[in-house]
Amino acid sequence: MFYIYWVYYLLGFIMLPGIILGIWAQIRVYTTFNEYNAIDTKSGNKAKDVARYMLDGAGYTDTKIQPINGELTDNYNPETDTVSLSSSVYDRNSIAAVGVAAHEIGHVFQHKEKYVPIKMRNALVPILNISGYLMWPLIFVGLIMELFYVGMAADIFLYIGVGIYALNVLFCLITLPVELNASKRAYKMLVTTNELDNEEAAGVKKVLNAAALTYVAALVTSMLSLLRLVLLIFSVRRDN
Repeated sequence: MFYIYWVYYLLGFIMLPGIILGIWAQIRVYTTFNEYNAIDTKSGNKAKDVARYMLDGAGYTDTKIQPINGELTDNYNPETDTVSLSSSVYDRNSIAAVGVAAHEIGHVFQHKEKYVPIKMRNALVPILNISGYLMWPLIFVGLIMELFYVGMAADIFLYIGVGIYALNVLFCLITLPVELNASKRAYKMLVTTNELDNEEAAGVKKVLNAAALTYVAALVTSMLSLLRLVLLIFSVRRDN
């Protein structure tokens, strides 16, 4: 058992690129958001009002908009058909706030239009919620059985565990185009409705691109985690 832990943590160096990218992405998000959250739009329209205008213009008048505590905790819940905008966005009329609000409206449109990638991502959520509790116990039992030369039974546990882990990578892979598409929709809506001029829209693009980088980091980290797990299994098998 100690051997498994030792090899697993020794292989931790594999995660360094993902950790570094993740830290850089978070710094980039907050610095870019704060920079453009300090610049008010020329129209003076608040993020909540811009979001409402976009929803009503598309005929989605039943979709609710509400404030939520926290910073950058903005989200859309399709079950309640509610867009929640964080305190740093809801009542602000900054370039960053309007961009973030429009991004969430982009998610609303994805759900309403049954955008295929978001349907795929949503289908994975309940599977991952259940299988996530089984993943590490299965892998751990499989590795222990491998140490004691149980053979095929160990392989079954390990294959299932790795398969579940691979689903997490797939989830991150699908999430990336979902977020990029929502940002693309947001940018297009803000420009075509003349809510922002070209200079302001360029600022929104920087904010949304910085946010997208966090999803790239999540994907890289999940792929490196899967590689770390596969190498752990390979190492245990090789030494037995």
